[in-house]
Amino acid sequence: MRLWIDGQCFQTASKKRGIGRYVQELILGIVDNHHDVELLVSLNAAMPLEALAARDHLQQWIRPSNIFMWHGVAEGGEAIRGYTKKRGLSEQALAYHVACIRPDIALSASPFEGSGDKAVQLSPNEISGIPIASIFYDAIPYRFPQQYLASQASRAYYERRLALYSRYDLNLCISEYSRNECIAFSGNPQAVNILAGVSKDFTDALEHVNLNSPRPTEKPFILYVGALDWRKNIRSAIEAFAQLPADMRERYSFVLAGDHPRALLQNEQDRWRKLGLTERDFVVVGHVTDSELAALYKMTDLVIQPSLLEGFGLTALEAMTCGAPIIASNTGAVPEVVGDRDWLFDPTDVADIARVMKRALSNSGAMRAAAEMRRSSATEFSWAKSASIAVSALRQTADRMKATGSAGSILTAEQGVLKNLAGTRLPAELLADTLARSEITTSTGPRLIVDATSTYRVDHKTGIQRVVKNICANLGAQQADGVERLVAYSDSPDGWFRIPRTLERATGANEFADEARLEFSSDDHILMLDSSWEFYQHHYWTLLSARLRGAAVISCLYDMVPLKYPGMCHSGMPPFFSAWFQKALSYSTSFVCISRAVADELFAMLKAIEFPRSMKIGYWHLGADFSQDNSDAIPKPATASVQNFIMVGTLEPRKGHTVALDAFDALWSQGIDIKLTIIGKAGWGVESLIRRIEGHTEFGQRLRWFNGISDEELQKAYAGSDALVATSYAEGFGLPIVEAAHFGKPVIASDIPVFREVTARGQDCRFFTPGSSLALAETIRSFLRASDGMPAKAARVESTATNGRSTSWKESAEELQRVVLTDDWYKIYQPRSDKSYVPISDIGNTRMSGPLNSTETRYEIVLVEGPTPENGMLKYLVSVTNLSKKMWASATASDPSFAVMMAYRIISKDGNIIFADKPGTLIPFVLPPGDSLYMSIEIPSKFKGKHGAFAEINLVQEATGWWNNPLYLAL
Repeated sequence: MRLWIDGQCFQTASKKRGIGRYVQELILGIVDNHHDVELLVSLNAAMPLEALAARDHLQQWIRPSNIFMWHGVAEGGEAIRGYTKKRGLSEQALAYHVACIRPDIALSASPFEGSGDKAVQLSPNEISGIPIASIFYDAIPYRFPQQYLASQASRAYYERRLALYSRYDLNLCISEYSRNECIAFSGNPQAVNILAGVSKDFTDALEHVNLNSPRPTEKPFILYVGALDWRKNIRSAIEAFAQLPADMRERYSFVLAGDHPRALLQNEQDRWRKLGLTERDFVVVGHVTDSELAALYKMTDLVIQPSLLEGFGLTALEAMTCGAPIIASNTGAVPEVVGDRDWLFDPTDVADIARVMKRALSNSGAMRAAAEMRRSSATEFSWAKSASIAVSALRQTADRMKATGSAGSILTAEQGVLKNLAGTRLPAELLADTLARSEITTSTGPRLIVDATSTYRVDHKTGIQRVVKNICANLGAQQADGVERLVAYSDSPDGWFRIPRTLERATGANEFADEARLEFSSDDHILMLDSSWEFYQHHYWTLLSARLRGAAVISCLYDMVPLKYPGMCHSGMPPFFSAWFQKALSYSTSFVCISRAVADELFAMLKAIEFPRSMKIGYWHLGADFSQDNSDAIPKPATASVQNFIMVGTLEPRKGHTVALDAFDALWSQGIDIKLTIIGKAGWGVESLIRRIEGHTEFGQRLRWFNGISDEELQKAYAGSDALVATSYAEGFGLPIVEAAHFGKPVIASDIPVFREVTARGQDCRFFTPGSSLALAETIRSFLRASDGMPAKAARVESTATNGRSTSWKESAEELQRVVLTDDWYKIYQPRSDKSYVPISDIGNTRMSGPLNSTETRYEIVLVEGPTPENGMLKYLVSVTNLSKKMWASATASDPSFAVMMAYRIISKDGNIIFADKPGTLIPFVLPPGDSLYMSIEIPSKFKGKHGAFAEINLVQEATGWWNNPLYLAL
C-alpha cells in the first residue's frame, strides 16, 4: 500500500507539540512494523526554511525521493485572514499534488493546520478519486469557544474545518472518547480508535535512566508535566495544593516540567505567592530531555494531570510506564488511560482535587500498589499496536475505494481543479503557476553536478581554478555506477546551466539557453567545487530550492585562512569569505576538504561554535600532473657544490617568503654559498617584499624571482633544484610539495599539520618551526651537512626516503567522486544535544550576546611581523590567543556594543592617549577558547616621531572598555 501523509504538521508550531509527536510516532510505528507500506510525505514550500528542517528530520525514516514539495499561495492564517481565494487555490493545488503522486490512500494528519500560518489542509475532494483519511484528536476549541474561538474569524475557520470530518472517507481517532466525539460532531460512522503509545525515545531513556540525577528539590515533590495553557488547568492544581493541611504543604514541593512561555509561567508564580505558599517550594525545571523526564517520574511522590479535557492523556501514560503514582482528571480520554477511577477527580472542583491529592499523599502504600498495577496496564498501549490498527483501517478503505473504480487520471484531476476555480477570478497565470509548482519533479537518474562558475566566468589561473579545471577534465561522462557527471554554472537567481567539462566558452551561441538549464531532484549530488563565493547570495536561494527537492549539496573547503589568518589576506577577503562560509554552513549537507588537516579544522570549528545539526565531513588529495614530464634540469652552476633551493607559489603574506629571505640572508652572511629561486606571481600585500627582492644585492645572482612561468619551465625548475622550501604559516594542501615528490626532490617545510599530511607517504622532508627564520636557517644547514656527507648537529631532523610517487589528477578526481558519491566520509559531526527541526539559519554560537567579565577577557597578543611600511601606513601582524572559556566574535545578537574588536591607541611620550582607533578591526567569524587568530593593524605613519611614542594594540568591547594586557610597540 502506498500511503501519502500530509507533513505540514512538521512545519508549524505543531511539530513540538502533541500533534507533531503523535504523527511522528505513528510514522515510526508503520516504518518499523509494516514494510509493505510505502510512505510518502509532502511539505509546503511556501514555508521554505520550515520545509527544509522538516525534510531533514523526516529523512531519518523516509527515503528522500519519497518526500515531495508543493507550493501553496495562502497569504496567512485562516483564523486571521479568513478563507481567501488564494487559500482556496492552495487547497485545490494540494489535492492536485496528491493526485500527481497517485497513492492508494491519503492521510490528512492534522486537518486544523493553518489557523495562524500558511499551512493548508487536505480537504475531501472529488478531483482524483483517491480516498482521503484524517486524524481526529479532539474538539476542545468547540467545547470551550470563549477561550479558544474569541473572534468571528477563528470561529468560522474552526467550524469549517470541523465540518470536513463528515466527508473524509475514514477518521482515525486517538481514543475511544475522541472517536465518540468525532461521530457525534460529524455524523460519519467511518471512525476507528487507533489509540497511542509512549515514544521509543522515551522507553529507551527509561531503560538507561540515571536515578542519581540531581533532584529538582531536596523535599519530596508533586510533579506536573505539560504546557500552561488554559485547559491544562494548572491553576486549579496550585489552588488545591494550597488547601492541603499545613504540615503536608510544608513537607512537599510542587515541580513544573515543560517548555513554558515566560508570561504564562509568571502568572502561575504570582498565583503561588498570592496564596501565601513558600516561594522556594514552587520549582520550575523548564524543558527536559526524555532521560531527565524519566528520572523525574522515578523520583516524584505523585504526578498530577489536572486537564479540563484531553483527547488522549500522554502524560498519564508516561507516568504509568515509569511506575509513578498519578492522580488525574475524570474527564475526556484520561480515564481510558488511567483506568482506576479511585484516583480521579473533577477538574472543575478545586476541593475535589485537594481531596484526592491529600488521600494520595497520605496513603503512599496504596498509591505505590496502584502504580505497579498501572505499569502493567500501560503495556497495552504501544505505537506498534496503533500502527497496526491504522494500517488495517487505511488498507480496507483503500480497497473499498479501489473496488468502486472511482480513481481518476491526472488529466481529469487538472480539469477538475480548473473547473472548481473557474468562478474565483484569479489570474490565469497564477492558476497555471500554482498548479505547475504542485506537480512532481521527475528525476532523470543520479547525477553529480559540479560547480565551475568562477573559473568558467574568468580564469584568473589561481590555485583553486587549477584544481577546478583538472577535476572537471577528469570527471568522465558516466561511469559504471550509473551516475551522470555534469559541470554547471550559475551567477544569478536565474538558475543553473550545463557547461562543457573542458570549460571552453561557446562562441556564437546562447550558452545559457533553456535546453542547458538544470532542474534539481532528490537524486542529485551538487558539488560546489569552485571558489564561486561572490555569488553566495544567489546560490543560497537556488541551493535551498535544490535542498527542498532532496538534493545533496556538498561544499568544497580549500582552507580556513581568511577566518584564522585574516591579517595575511586582503582586507576585503575575510568578511567576504566569512559571509560565504556561514551561508555554506546553512545550505550544505556535507563538506569535502582538500586535506585531512582542513577537515580537522572544520570539525573543530563546528564543535567550538556548537553547530546545531549533523554535518558530514570528508577530504581528498590533489593531483600533480604535468602536460609532459620534462626532466631536463636547468643548467647547474659551474661549481657543483652550490645548491639551489626553490620556492613555488603565489607571493602573499601567509606564504612566509619574508621568513625565507631572513634565513637566506643569515646563511649568506655566514659565507654559505647557496641559491634561492622564487617562482610565483605577485599577489596581494607584497609590495615591500617585492621591493626587498628586486633591491637585494644578490638579486639576479644567488637570488632569483620568476614572476609566473609555463608548466614546461616549472618542470625544469623542479628538476634542476636540490630542494623545495615551503615556509607557509597556513595552507589548505601544499601542492608544490606534491609536485616536488613527482620529481623526487626533498623538502624543507614549516611544521604545520597539512605539510605533515602531504609528506606522510614517504617523501624526504625536514620540518622547522613556522615563522622562525632562525629555525629555517638551522634546518637548511642540517640539510647541507647531510648532503655533504657530514653528520647533522644539534638540530632535530625528521626525514624519510622519497618514493617518487605523486597522485595524478585522474586519481585525485576519482578519489573526490568516491568520497562524495559513496558517502565515504572522514568524520560526521554530531551536536552535543539532539535537536530536532533546527532551522538552517541557525549555525550555532557565533554572536556575542552580552558583556564579558574579567575572567572572560583573558588573552595573549604577540607581534609576528612588522612594522612594514605601506602607503603611508605601518602594518603590524599580531597573533591573538583566546585564553578564556568564552567564545569571542565581532557579530552580535542585538547590541552592537557587545562586539569584540581589535584596535590601537597612540600613546605620547608623557603617557597620554592622543588617538584611539574606532571601531577597530573585525574578527571575521569567531575566536574560540584556546584558539589563535592572526590579525593585522595599520597605523598611520604620521604618528611616528613627534606625535606619538608608543602604539598600544589591544582588544576592546565597547560595553566593557579596553582590555588588560595590551601589546606595546615603540613607533
